[in-house]
Amino acid sequence: MSDLFSSREAEAAIARIEQQVAEAQLRAEQAQQVQVDIDAVRAAATSPRREVSVTVDATGRLVGIRLADAAYELRPDALERVIVETARDAQRLAGEQALEISRAAFGADSAIVERLAGEIERQSPPSQPMGFRV
Repeated sequence: MSDLFSSREAEAAIARIEQQVAEAQLRAEQAQQVQVDIDAVRAAATSPRREVSVTVDATGRLVGIRLADAAYELRPDALERVIVETARDAQRLAGEQALEISRAAFGADSAIVERLAGEIERQSPPSQPMGFRV
């Protein structure tokens, strides 16, 4: 009866597996760093007339808002529109930053990048505010 693997074949198989494990570990470390970098993303946008400044994180969550004195002169429905539009701009910028981080790490043609781009597109906020409600 012959052995299934010769000693040389076994060593080559072990070397391939060790290489695959090392590559998988590198990808896992890279993915962890990408997550840290994306978690640190903050994007800010300011309304055209500078009444409102909004800061969001990579998920689009509002983390800061600043209202200039001019904002208090706006009607409530106009202020709402300015806030929503400015937040939308900040969210778009944050999404672009997250995509750039992912592209740099995984390549533009990566399935991960394509999936992230799709998620960002699906989560894009509406282009018009819902209207002021009392």
